[in-house]
Amino acid sequence: MAKWTIALETFLKDWQDKEEVVGALVCGSYVTGNPSKRSDIDVHIILANNVEWRERGNRVIDGFLIEYFANPPGQIRGYFQDDFKKRRTMSMVQFKTGRILFDYTGIIKDLKFEAEERLKENYKQMNKTLLEIKKYELWDALDNLKDCYEQERKDFSFTYHHSLAILFLAYCQFLNLETIPFYQIHAYLEDPIYLQKYSKSAFPDADFKEIFMRAMQEDHAEKMMARYEALVDYVLIQMGGFHIDGWYVKSAIDS
Repeated sequence: MAKWTIALETFLKDWQDKEEVVGALVCGSYVTGNPSKRSDIDVHIILANNVEWRERGNRVIDGFLIEYFANPPGQIRGYFQDDFKKRRTMSMVQFKTGRILFDYTGIIKDLKFEAEERLKENYKQMNKTLLEIKKYELWDALDNLKDCYEQERKDFSFTYHHSLAILFLAYCQFLNLETIPFYQIHAYLEDPIYLQKYSKSAFPDADFKEIFMRAMQEDHAEKMMARYEALVDYVLIQMGGFHIDGWYVKSAIDS
C-alpha cells in the first residue's frame, strides 16, 4: 500500500464513523497522477442532507498534507453553480476525476454525474457591450504599458507579465473558454499531461499560443514591448477591430 493511502486511511478514522458523514472522495494529483513534493491530498467529506454546517481544514499525517472539505450535497452543488458562473471548473473536475472512498447513500455517484454534465455546458457568449469594454481595456492596458516602458520604470517587468495574464484571460472569455489560474497558464498551453489531468481541451488558437509563449519567455524590455503590442493587435483584430478615435459604448443604466 502506498504511503499516501496509509496517511489517508489514518485521517479518515476521525470521520467515517460519524453519524452525519455519508461518503468521502479523494482527488488531486495523487489520484490523477504526477504528484510533486508539494502536492497535497484533497479529500471531500460528504455530510447528510440535513446538516447545517460545513468545515474546511488541513492535517499533516506522516508528512502528507491533507486538505479536506466537509459539505452537505446542497453546498457542493452550490460550488458547482458558482464555479460555472465564474468560468471555473475546479470543483467539477475534482468530482469527475476523484476516487470514491466510501458512499453509503450513493450521493457521491450522483455528484460525479452532475459534475460531468456541468462540464459539458457552454458559457454565455460576450454581449456587444461587454465586448466593446474588453477591447477598450486591452487598448488601455497597452497604453499604460507603453507609458511604463517609455519612462523606464522599474516595475515594467511586473506590469508586463500582469498585463499578459489579463490579456490571456480576456481572450479566453472572448473564445468562450474557462478561466485558467495564472499559475497554470503555461502548463495549459504546453503540457498535454495537464490537459488530461484536469479534463481540459487544448487551446484552440495555435497562432495566438505561439505569440503568447514567446512573449512569456521574453526578457528584453524592447522586445517585450513589441511582443505585447503584437498580441494586443492580434486579439483586437479577432474581436472585430478597434480604433480609439471615436470609440464609444452606449448601454442601459444600472437600476
